[in-house]
Amino acid sequence: MGTFIVSQSLSTHNKIIAWLTGILTLLLASFSFVLSFNALTDLAANHGITIPILFPLVVEAGVIIFSLNALYRSLHSENTRWQWCLIIGSSLLAGTFNVLHAEPVLISQVMSAMPSLFLLLSFETFLGQIKHAVKRSNLVQSILRLNTQRQELDRLVENKQQELDTLTAEANQLNTQIEQAKTTLSQLQQEIATAERVQSSSIVHAQGIKAEQDAVTIEQRRQALVDILRSEEQVGPSALAERLNTSRTTVYNDLNALCKEGVIYKNGDGWEVVQ
Repeated sequence: MGTFIVSQSLSTHNKIIAWLTGILTLLLASFSFVLSFNALTDLAANHGITIPILFPLVVEAGVIIFSLNALYRSLHSENTRWQWCLIIGSSLLAGTFNVLHAEPVLISQVMSAMPSLFLLLSFETFLGQIKHAVKRSNLVQSILRLNTQRQELDRLVENKQQELDTLTAEANQLNTQIEQAKTTLSQLQQEIATAERVQSSSIVHAQGIKAEQDAVTIEQRRQALVDILRSEEQVGPSALAERLNTSRTTVYNDLNALCKEGVIYKNGDGWEVVQ
């Protein structure tokens, strides 16, 4: 804050000095122009110039016009050599006429040459100050543009950083969801494996139960077959299949199995139970 106040104070003092220097320079140029104007007007009147007052305006205006043209070209980074030749030539011409108008005394001639010289120097000093002010203003404008561009870049970087933070948060959220999905998938795979084991065990158990039931059923059917053969003789396979509610193939299989076990035997007419 203190640095800003000091900088602002220096800027104010620089402006005051610049304005004061410019005003004094213009006053010096004005005084020099008036002295040279009077001498050149008097010289033009003494030598029969039709309108004497225009002669100093033409001579001294050349210095001003050529100086302004040199300033314009200098601000646009163009060559000003020719303009400076015209400026110096016009100034020497005005000084020569002032010397010719003076008394043929060295001091008078030197004093007569001074207004043109000081007009040139003061006007060139004023133009140099304008040139410096313009360059300084351009520099300030360039700095302001650079600051504006920097602020825009800072805002752009901030926006991109926010977008990057948002994308990073979304990526972290997706990673979390992926990890959760992996965990869920692992749990499902474990549950499926457990279910398959349980199902396999159930199938084996069911098959065992079915096998036991089938064994019981076969035993009961064969016992019923033996009972029929014991109580009734001469019963054919078709009748046995019909009474046991099964097929003849099953009856033949049961009879063969009972024969092998020695429970029944086959005689010429059919099967009999071993007593």
